[in-house]
Amino acid sequence: MSRKKVLIIDENGFCRVCSALLALNGFGSECLQDAGLIDLADNLEAFGLVVTSYPYGAQVLEILKESELPLLVLSDSLSDTLLSRLKKIRNSCCMVKPLDYDKFNSFVRQTLTEVTN
Repeated sequence: MSRKKVLIIDENGFCRVCSALLALNGFGSECLQDAGLIDLADNLEAFGLVVTSYPYGAQVLEILKESELPLLVLSDSLSDTLLSRLKKIRNSCCMVKPLDYDKFNSFVRQTLTEVTN
């Protein structure tokens, strides 16, 4: 059984930090900045989870509306706009920054376990 990776769509600095956290817990990841979003919808099968921040990854929310791929959005605060957008995505979750790394890793582990089973 091949393990799915986490796709991180964010600024380069956050991508490096998030990738390192995931690697420490045995999760593979790949980073993507906005430039690669054009082909994103056609290349999701290798991933078990998408992680992005809001509003940086707002474009991702539109792309993933029709996808079954789990989405984790990290935000500084919850807003009516963000909650409204997340309601349109079947398999989405939001965590408020600063992150609780134990909860983050637990969420990733549980999500990737469900996706690969």
